[in-house]
Amino acid sequence: MGEKLLAVKSACVITPYEELRPGVVLALDGKVVAVGRPDHVAIPAEAQTLDVGERIVAPGFFDLHIHGAVGHLAGEGPEAVLEIARYLVSTGTTAWLPTVGNMSGVLGVVEARQRQKDGAWIAGIHMEGPYLAPKRLPHDEPVEPPVPTVKEFHSFSEAAQGLLKIMGVAPELDNSHQVIGAMRRAGVVPAVAHSKADYDTFMQAVAAGISHATHAFNVMTGMHHRRPGIVGGVLTCDQLTAELIADGFHVHPVAMDVLIRCKGPERVALITDSVRYQGLPDGDYGRVVKKGGIVRLKGYDSSVDNTMAGSVWPMNHNVANVARLVGLRKAVQMASLTPATIAGCADKKGSIEPGKDADLIVIDDQVRIHMTIMGGEVVYKASE
Repeated sequence: MGEKLLAVKSACVITPYEELRPGVVLALDGKVVAVGRPDHVAIPAEAQTLDVGERIVAPGFFDLHIHGAVGHLAGEGPEAVLEIARYLVSTGTTAWLPTVGNMSGVLGVVEARQRQKDGAWIAGIHMEGPYLAPKRLPHDEPVEPPVPTVKEFHSFSEAAQGLLKIMGVAPELDNSHQVIGAMRRAGVVPAVAHSKADYDTFMQAVAAGISHATHAFNVMTGMHHRRPGIVGGVLTCDQLTAELIADGFHVHPVAMDVLIRCKGPERVALITDSVRYQGLPDGDYGRVVKKGGIVRLKGYDSSVDNTMAGSVWPMNHNVANVARLVGLRKAVQMASLTPATIAGCADKKGSIEPGKDADLIVIDDQVRIHMTIMGGEVVYKASE
C-alpha cells in the first residue's frame, strides 16, 4: 500500500504557539509531518489537497468529562458508548473519556474501546463515582456516605485494563487519603469531585495527591472571604488542573474569567459534562424537560433551586464562549492540548505538531464545525 499524503491549506492554522496566517498542515499516513506557512511547507504533487479558504484549521477537541449524548449514556454499555463516539465528531471532538460511576460502566467502556472502528477515539475512562459526597434534598432520608477502599479501587483499575485516566473522590470521606495515594501509584489522576469539604480538608487531600478538580465551581464548597472552600484552593494551587463547564449556564462568565486568569489556559480544561440530551431537540423527556439549552428535573421551581440536571451543549459551543473572554487560540488550547496533557495523551493528541495524529477540525470564527478529520481522513463534513 502506498503512502497517503494529505495537505490542508487554510487562512489560519492554530498551533500551540501561534496562529499561522495563512497556514498549511501536511499529513502522511495519518500523522502530521509538517505545519507552517505556505512558503515553508512544500506540498508534494501526489498529495490530496484540501483548501478550506478563509476557514480556520484547529486541533480536534478532547473532552475529559462527558456522560452521554444523542439519547445515550456511556454507562449503558458498549453500544451506547460507540453511538456517542460517532456523534461527537460532528461537534469537533476527536478524543474523549466516557464518564461512568460503577463497575458495569467501566466494563462497557473497555469493550467499546476494543470494538471501536469509527467515531471520536475512546482515550480512556473517567470515573465520577462512587466516592462522592451524597446529595440530599430537604425531604430525603439520610444516606450513608461511601467509604473508599484501596481494594475496591484496585478492582476498578484492573477491570479498566489501563484505561482508567481520572477518578473523582470527595476528600471528606473516610479513608480517602489512602485511596488517593493508590490512584497516584497506579497512574490515575485523583480529582476532587462532588465534595462538601472545607478548605483545610481539601488542602490536606491535595497534600495526599489530589491534582485535578472536577467541574470547577460546581458541586464544591464556594469561596467566602473567611471560608475559602474548595474553590479557594483550586484558584490558588498552581499544581492543580481544573475542568470548566463553559456552557454559559453552569458558571458565570466572570467566574470563568477568574479561573482562567488564576490558572492559565495550560491548567484549565474545557469539558461538556453533557448528559444524554446533548444532540436532542428541546422537549419533555419523562423525568426532565429540556428547554433553551437547559435540562431541569420536572417540577423544578426556579425561585427555590437553581440546580440543573446536567449540561447539553457541545464542545464547540463552550469553546466559542471562552474565545469571547480570552481569544480563540487559548480557548482551543483549553479544549485540546490541556485535556490531552491531563489524560496523558499529549504525545499523540491535542495539537497540530509533527509526529502527532492528524486530528483536525475546520471551523469558522463562530466555532461552527464544518469538517472533522481523524488520522488524515475526513470523518465528518457539514452540509453547506
